[in-house]
Amino acid sequence: MKKGLIIFLLLMVVQTPSLASSYLDKQIKEATKNVKYSTTSKHVKRLPKNIVITPIKDPKLIQLSKEPIVVNEIVYEQKLANDQKIYESKIMSSLNIDLKTYASNPPASKDFYNLYRIAERIIRANNLDYVNWRIAIRQTPVEYNAAATSANLVLINTALYDSLRGNDDAMAFVIGHEMAHLLLGHQQRIMEMAHTYDKLKKISNTTTSSVENLAYKVQEKRIQAESRTMEFVADAEGAILMTRAGYDMNNGIEALNFINALPHIKTWKDSHPTPEKRIESMIENISAFDPNWVNEGKNNIINSRVLDCSKSSDRVSIIISKNPSVSKTYQPEDIEQKILRIAYASYQNGKMVNAIKYFEKYADINESYIPYLYISYANEYLYNLTKQPKYLKQAQKAIEKAMEIEPDNKYVMEQVQAL
Repeated sequence: MKKGLIIFLLLMVVQTPSLASSYLDKQIKEATKNVKYSTTSKHVKRLPKNIVITPIKDPKLIQLSKEPIVVNEIVYEQKLANDQKIYESKIMSSLNIDLKTYASNPPASKDFYNLYRIAERIIRANNLDYVNWRIAIRQTPVEYNAAATSANLVLINTALYDSLRGNDDAMAFVIGHEMAHLLLGHQQRIMEMAHTYDKLKKISNTTTSSVENLAYKVQEKRIQAESRTMEFVADAEGAILMTRAGYDMNNGIEALNFINALPHIKTWKDSHPTPEKRIESMIENISAFDPNWVNEGKNNIINSRVLDCSKSSDRVSIIISKNPSVSKTYQPEDIEQKILRIAYASYQNGKMVNAIKYFEKYADINESYIPYLYISYANEYLYNLTKQPKYLKQAQKAIEKAMEIEPDNKYVMEQVQAL
């Protein structure tokens, strides 16, 4: 009875108009809400640029890429021009076909051609042409979404495609994100966790034991938490794929901005992080990207050929055919490469606290004087900036460790003398 009365009173508060208010009063009362919930600023958010910092010590001992690549831009531009002729003479005609897709009114061939060009560039720039890829467009005018299936199929909803039409960078991020899920084996991880979840659920349905019921609920929460983490990782890896292909994540951020402007409520059952968190993650990740990736991608394009495109046997997607003579295949970064990249990029960008943190992690898995030398550099930088004695002590401690490992190294000896 009491609960019903509370609900009734709440409804009365919501529904009862204020008789003393004019229409202008109502607008004034809503003004603060209009500002708070406005979607305008969410659509135009951009990634911050790295700020050039004061000179830092850097003897260039760290080489992120196995072979730093210098691209002959004239050769690259000529390759693009030659490839363009193939696209226009062969690929465009092959896509002038009757595709049913997932829509009652099939998208125009130009839409498939646009997606082909973006996906094909990502594939070639990242050595992903060892396998066939498929692209499909689903008619879903309301749901802004994309997906990937384990059979190398990337599905783009028409709501998403039309919303991002004209922004190839944003579409490249979407395609790269979905490809990343497949490349990193996320479907397998979800399947394994779901298998455990199903077993625990069956046990929970047949027992009153609090332990089994708790295990079932914990696994349910774990699946959602893991799923959200995988979305963060797919965002980061997808941004790497598109960056290597020469696309600009500063424009690509529109794909996330659009999601951020859509209505959403955060719950523990969410399979995706909140859009705000995904944007924050991207800002943090992009600051640690390797500038050499662009040249790696250009070099891969120079040394690859245009990939054939055809309609699939089910007539609902297009196939971007693999290169039968592929010599190199894509490999994601291992843990050592990733930590070193983040540590060094943080150092170069003047984010010394992060640099120290990740160089320490790198030192745990690579017994070398180099991370300790850069930890000393970073602490010295912070000491000069803040004059706090703790940073000087930490700089001295780090260089002492470097001395133990490489006592005769000239850079180590120079840093000892400097401190």
